[in-house]
Amino acid sequence: MKVIVVGCGKFGIRVAEYLIRQNHDVTVIDNNREAFHAFSEEFTGRTICGVGYDRDVLEQAGVSTSDVLISCASSDSLNAVIASVAKNMYHVPTVIARMYDPVRAKMFESMGIFTVSITRLGVENIMEFLEDNRNWRVIRKFGNDEIQIIKARVTSSLEGTKLSDLSVEGKMSLIALERHGRSLFPVKDMLCEYNDMLYLAVSRDYLVHARELLQL
Repeated sequence: MKVIVVGCGKFGIRVAEYLIRQNHDVTVIDNNREAFHAFSEEFTGRTICGVGYDRDVLEQAGVSTSDVLISCASSDSLNAVIASVAKNMYHVPTVIARMYDPVRAKMFESMGIFTVSITRLGVENIMEFLEDNRNWRVIRKFGNDEIQIIKARVTSSLEGTKLSDLSVEGKMSLIALERHGRSLFPVKDMLCEYNDMLYLAVSRDYLVHARELLQL
């Protein structure tokens, strides 16, 4: 995954170094260049000195093509702004913000932004969340969220299913798939293979049924 981590305090360093060890593509943003000296020699990610909510800085970090943005600055307000920009302006599929205030955390979770605090084991919670969402992600929403583009991985239980069986008229349509590094349009009689990545347009009122159909 391509991940942006905003904030290079102790928490941000732990998250970034863990992600690097898991072979993810990591870029870290902090407005204090000296903070990057705290990384170990094993850290191989990119570092960018700048303010995390600055659009030029985010675009330099590749926000438009990122899978995940994790904002773990020391301020709830700053994390709220950065998470909102990433989610609403750049449509980053997965946005995570560290929040100390439980009221604000609940508000942001209702908006589709996952929140984490050091009292919830921080790094462990983030990694559990990312692992849980590897097989199903909302990557784009249209209108008032009536139609959502879903990226879903084919698990072993769905292997051998006809791709045509994954379309439901007026509710869900298979747009494309990735298989062995290639992008393909679905064709008649093609079957699901394990680890295929499916791209589906799903009606908002059909999301729960879609997950059941995909056995996720």
